[in-house]
Amino acid sequence: MWFRELGEVIDVLPYYLLVCLPVFIALSPINPVESASELDVHRLAQYELSGVLHGSKQASLTMDARGPKATQVLRKTVVAKMSDLSIGGFRDLMSNGMGGLLLLLPPGLTGVSAEERDAILQLEEELLNGELDIPVYFAEETEELLELYDTLRNEGEAGDAAGSAASALLNSISNSGYQLIVSAATPQPVKDQIVVSASGVLPGSSVDDQIPTIVVVAHYDAGGSAPSLAQGADTNGSGVSILLELARLFSSLYSGSRTQPAYSLVFLLSGGGKLNYAGTKRWLDEHLDLDAASDVLSKVKYVLCLDSLGKDGGLKFHVSKPPKEGSDGAVFFENLRSVSAALYPDLPAPEIIHKKINLADELFAWEHERFSIRRLPAFTVSHLSNPKALDRQTILDTPASISTKVLERNTRLLAEALACSLYPRMEAAAGGEAAGCSGQLFAGSWQPKESSLAGWLNLVTSYPRHPTLISDKNSELTKSLTSALARYVQDVSTVTGHPDRREPEFALYDTPSAVMNIYRVKPAVFDLLLSIVICSYLAVLYLILQNSTTILSVLSSIVRERKVEESNGHSKVNGKLNGHHSKLHAY
Repeated sequence: MWFRELGEVIDVLPYYLLVCLPVFIALSPINPVESASELDVHRLAQYELSGVLHGSKQASLTMDARGPKATQVLRKTVVAKMSDLSIGGFRDLMSNGMGGLLLLLPPGLTGVSAEERDAILQLEEELLNGELDIPVYFAEETEELLELYDTLRNEGEAGDAAGSAASALLNSISNSGYQLIVSAATPQPVKDQIVVSASGVLPGSSVDDQIPTIVVVAHYDAGGSAPSLAQGADTNGSGVSILLELARLFSSLYSGSRTQPAYSLVFLLSGGGKLNYAGTKRWLDEHLDLDAASDVLSKVKYVLCLDSLGKDGGLKFHVSKPPKEGSDGAVFFENLRSVSAALYPDLPAPEIIHKKINLADELFAWEHERFSIRRLPAFTVSHLSNPKALDRQTILDTPASISTKVLERNTRLLAEALACSLYPRMEAAAGGEAAGCSGQLFAGSWQPKESSLAGWLNLVTSYPRHPTLISDKNSELTKSLTSALARYVQDVSTVTGHPDRREPEFALYDTPSAVMNIYRVKPAVFDLLLSIVICSYLAVLYLILQNSTTILSVLSSIVRERKVEESNGHSKVNGKLNGHHSKLHAY
């Protein structure tokens, strides 16, 4: 009997396999290992300035991914294109409990339209204005990331279009999701936070004890929402490039005894420009207060600060106090206007923009204000009109957005105007009548070279220059810039500044970048459904084992009845066959 055989099989089969098998199924990975991938991501900047924290405080991330249109984002990581996420959309996601954010950037941070650029700039400002308790990361678009983004967006749209809760549940079970993981410790303050400023001088030929001095300044660090993407080509890679080119041009004039002017020319590459010009403050303290033997700033004619000069547009002359007529600052401005009209008549004439220093403001608008509060005549030259322009602190400030022809033009204008300050006789026209600065000194072989400016710009932008990344005595960028300045000027020295221990002016935090792992996983609803199926299976198995005797008895009775019916059926068939044979014998 087959019942007896079945019983023998059951006796041989270990019962625990029936229980362990579904447990193994539940614990085994549903998706293959090939579904895992990793990519480099850039964390949102985190720093303190004047006691106010900016950026994200978190770095660790282990959450499921959702699209930008998803309605349920509580403790989920939202993946969105930065150009498509508005400020209102970001605030809605934050109010709905978003647990993390991955923003996709255009490849190479180029090829964006004007509208997309404005959207990215506004979102950057929103991200850096306040303090965020969620991790925020940036990544450049790749085929894999775009596929992930499209999948999440389509799932979000499908969820919104679902006609019933049942269909939405079915979609969530059938679709695979993504989990984003970043293993990182809580960000900590950077050790040995410093800002380094480098300066050198081209000494004048005057026999006076105190030689009049003109100071040319440019800060070399850059800002942006992601420190490891902060190239700062315009702000202020352009200013640094022009300063180094001016040092190269004027070093030739100062090397000859007949062309050496009676003015000293000081060049300052200041650090901490994005930290409220902390490096400039420390440099001023060193030469005005701490070093009694220093006479660099004993007789300053004016301080020329260079900021954002790599894009087209008329030059703006930013001052904290309008220069008096006949003062050195006013003469330089008039020379700049004269040179601009003579060399580039189609270019808008330079204009003065006056903004008073508000001592109640904790942050300075322009670098020249650091000099102005120390009663040194100073001004900033820039193509920007507004110090709060979003272009001054963005990851979109790349070398591709800079025109080397504009750099060459602005260098020529500033060099000619400076030359007229150093050589006053150049202002006199033929015939002895004052006709302003003609701008003919740096022409021909003396003209600023576009290739040279491109080389300086490449040097400056070859490193990300966010203060978080260059706050180090052994910074390669600082060494490179100091070496470049030392080629053309004398007495190059550096001044190092540290934040105050009691009331630090700034604080920088580590973990500017990380590695993100992306896993393709089934949603939690699928795990719940699988658990229910396995529990049901175990419950049915338990009932079968507990009532095996009864079940076997029922099955035996059913089989017995079928056998009786079959035997009766065979008897009837045999009877009919016997009757048939009897009739044949009768014939």
